Amino acid sequence: MQMMATHIEQWPIDKLVFYARNPRRNDAVVDRMCSSIREFGFKIPVLARSDGEVVDGHLRLKAARKLRIEEVPLILCDEWTPAQVKAFRLMVNRSVTWAAWDEELLALEMQELNAADFDLSLTGFDPKELDDLLAEPEWARRSRPVREPWPCCLPSASRAPLRARRLRRAPGCAPRCGSMRPWCS
Repeated sequence: MQMMATHIEQWPIDKLVFYARNPRRNDAVVDRMCSSIREFGFKIPVLARSDGEVVDGHLRLKAARKLRIEEVPLILCDEWTPAQVKAFRLMVNRSVTWAAWDEELLALEMQELNAADFDLSLTGFDPKELDDLLAEPEWARRSRPVREPWPCCLPSASRAPLRARRLRRAPGCAPRCGSMRPWCS
């Protein structure tokens, strides 16, 4: 196998042509890619032949057109045979399903992004997946000790409406828990 130097060019978007038989249907997610490009820029080049036919990058190109970007980075793939181009199109789209996630590490990454107040929708995960990743894992809930409230901080009438509920504080309660909540954490 011969390694060739990769040269990234800037091409006018109007010179690029979508592959008519692209089996990936991605029109429904163009807006998500637009959000990604707005946040991160157009960082992954389109792969194409010198006649302008797109090999890889159809979704990015659709988003770029919607955002009225006039030029995109491009890598030419003219050294590939027509069969290699077809095979690469299929492989590059299929390969995203090959690897599994380490759920614990993925959750840690999401939690750190969330703590940094980053827009998690830009990670590509849908809201349900994000909720699951940000939820406290079952093993953590099981291993956390149950905290009982200090007797001095229990509500005087636990079934009373919230606005009428009063906390009973025994003298000296503040140094032990410092809380006026119904329980001490």
